[in-house]
Amino acid sequence: MENNTILIAFGQPLTRFGLLCAAAVLAGLAVCGIMMRCGRGNYGQWIRLCVCVIPCVWLFARLLYSFADWIMMPLEATILDLNTGRNPLDVVYFWRGGYSLMGGVLGAIIGAWICGKWIRCRKGFLTDALALGLPVAILIERLAEHGTGLGQGDYVTSPWLISTGLCPQVYGDYVHPVYLYEAAVSLIILVILSAQAKRKMRHAPGMLLESFLLLFGLTQVVLESLRADGHMVEHFVHIQQVYAIFFVVGVLIRRSIHMKRAPGRGRKLALCWLAVFAAAGLGIWSEFGVDRWGKPLLAYGLMCLCMLAIGLVAIYLGRQRDNQ
Repeated sequence: MENNTILIAFGQPLTRFGLLCAAAVLAGLAVCGIMMRCGRGNYGQWIRLCVCVIPCVWLFARLLYSFADWIMMPLEATILDLNTGRNPLDVVYFWRGGYSLMGGVLGAIIGAWICGKWIRCRKGFLTDALALGLPVAILIERLAEHGTGLGQGDYVTSPWLISTGLCPQVYGDYVHPVYLYEAAVSLIILVILSAQAKRKMRHAPGMLLESFLLLFGLTQVVLESLRADGHMVEHFVHIQQVYAIFFVVGVLIRRSIHMKRAPGRGRKLALCWLAVFAAAGLGIWSEFGVDRWGKPLLAYGLMCLCMLAIGLVAIYLGRQRDNQ
């Protein structure tokens, strides 16, 4: 692990990682501004978007991280020991470090929603612009994790992967560079969304953001399983996986509501949700299998297929809505 401290200000370290995370937020907002300009937005609207998004990203990134800390501690320690750093007051102690990427994504969406109410723009204008900025910000943030000890996974057993020179070493053993996998996925999501935004097809307002949340949520369920760091729930599920699942479920519910309004589609909707629950159950079972089956590739492959099945259901629901 490298020493990323650049200088000490007011007794607190200013790190390279922290500066790059701030740059990631600004880069994401810059892409949002470009998208807004393409959609006939103006500079003043972008400034107000920045005013709304930046504090929301900081607040919710800190809030969700602190919440993950709270659930990791016994209730008695959380209430009684105010010196543990894991208590309800910890959310305001931002100088101690610790932020959640999922919280940052949620904060950006909430900030865009607040800004939309402020400037009274057309529905989906800001959220669709945000959908292109989010993968850019995540790409930069993941690359910034290099040398920090963050984003590292389990031990690597494949010689060909070690030979690439991308795997960091921990106590002499090579581990998966999960942060690089996540950066690559963010780039792929950006390409997909860019192609989707370029097509002059009719789609529902906010569809680009839905596509981002769906792709990001499904891939993070698998990638978070590879990580060796982070908060755990019941010793095998990462709290970030739970947050990612909420993003996917939100997209499914929103698309289901629109489909439910169409006559004669109740049975199809029930079958879709039955398929989602079946895929989710099989995915959880494969999560257990990562450590218990002795065949991690089989377990991860099955997990990927389950996420793909859920994604196909979401795509089907989206097409049914667009055809109404």
